[in-house]
Amino acid sequence: MTVNADPGEVAAANLAGRLHRSQRGAVLGWFFWAVWVFVAIEVAIAVVAVVKSGFSASASWAVAFAAVVVALAIRFGRRELADCRAPLTVVSGPAHDFGAGPITDDYPVGFKHTPRGPGTVEKWQLRVGGRTHELNAARGERLAAERVLAVCLLGNSGSVASIVGENGVW
Repeated sequence: MTVNADPGEVAAANLAGRLHRSQRGAVLGWFFWAVWVFVAIEVAIAVVAVVKSGFSASASWAVAFAAVVVALAIRFGRRELADCRAPLTVVSGPAHDFGAGPITDDYPVGFKHTPRGPGTVEKWQLRVGGRTHELNAARGERLAAERVLAVCLLGNSGSVASIVGENGVW
């Protein structure tokens, strides 16, 4: 979420089942755009090769390679693009703290905090929608403080888009 986005707008959009425009960049990520920049460069190289030498063997190889790169970019970018367009799944309810017990699907929203110990790192886990998601410490502490919340999951991948609590969205 970008800094200039109103948290109320983001929460309203997420609870309505769609991504806010400020969240699309985080869903697509830098790798998505890097792939498409590479595709544009490769297509430009293929066009220059064809213009300079006609359809020679090297130009044909450049065109074939560009076609393969475009096909792979479409294949692997389709999921991220579909996540931006698909409706969000909203799971709401009280957050259950599993404590030292195992994480189960008995509750719609559950979390577990494993404190830092000798030889271990601090870990926050969120269990929602049949999947366990790792959270950073800031999100985990807010999750423990809120208790009643709605978790918005991306439609196709099931990743956490946002967590909407009584005190805002994060």
